[in-house]
Amino acid sequence: MMYFRKAALRVAQFILSSILILVMCVGDVLAQEFVVAPFNFNIQNGSYASASTNAEALAHTKQEIAPQTFMSKPEPNLSMLFPQPGGILLFKSQNMKDPANVVGKLISPSLVVIDTIFHNQVYRQKVNGVDQYSFDMCYSLRIDGKRYYTDFRPHTIDYRYPLVYHNQLFMIASQEMGYEMYADKGYPEHFRVAVFEMQNGGIQMHFASEELPFHYGLEFLDESDNVIQSEYRAENQSFYVEIKGLNETYKGVWNGKELKHLN
Repeated sequence: MMYFRKAALRVAQFILSSILILVMCVGDVLAQEFVVAPFNFNIQNGSYASASTNAEALAHTKQEIAPQTFMSKPEPNLSMLFPQPGGILLFKSQNMKDPANVVGKLISPSLVVIDTIFHNQVYRQKVNGVDQYSFDMCYSLRIDGKRYYTDFRPHTIDYRYPLVYHNQLFMIASQEMGYEMYADKGYPEHFRVAVFEMQNGGIQMHFASEELPFHYGLEFLDESDNVIQSEYRAENQSFYVEIKGLNETYKGVWNGKELKHLN
């Protein structure tokens, strides 16, 4: 029964995505995320090498793109980019193999709004007899209203909590790692914390953590499952948070200035 339910869901998602592709032809709709070809079953042998993290191209790129650290009106599909050390490349088109399309490199964490996710190709290779999948995916996104393209996977916002005493917004974000051929369907990992100052309805980035020392290991993160639990303690004006994974639990505390890991 579970198999047929999942199969039906995948068919429905495919039909929905096809409808969205047709809608895209009408015009560019802001604050709406479109998914192009989410289930590409034409699997090729080999592996995909990320264009956005190409070390040689990064070394030759001097232009730095300023991160978006303020948003006057946070959008529903708000995401974040946490670049690797040394930065990631951003491009002016989907053709990320052409060096002429490099716009610059993003060095610091940035707010982003994703418009379109292109699922171009799934690759498979055997490592020690086990299938390993990699994905040629392209994200069309906006930073301070300017459009860029990247194949570096953004972080989605899993949890938001307003800290009224500190006038801050506490967020937890992760990357959807997917499973087998499904590139971004569940299995969130690489958790980060970001904290924003609340300014007249807008948000200004105050703090962005390194990756949390934590492996989640579950298929989905649903608030109704109480996976993330939190508590504000007035006696020390601190916010305690806990993320329960399959075999690990992350515990941390934010005091308005710094994040401390408790495990």
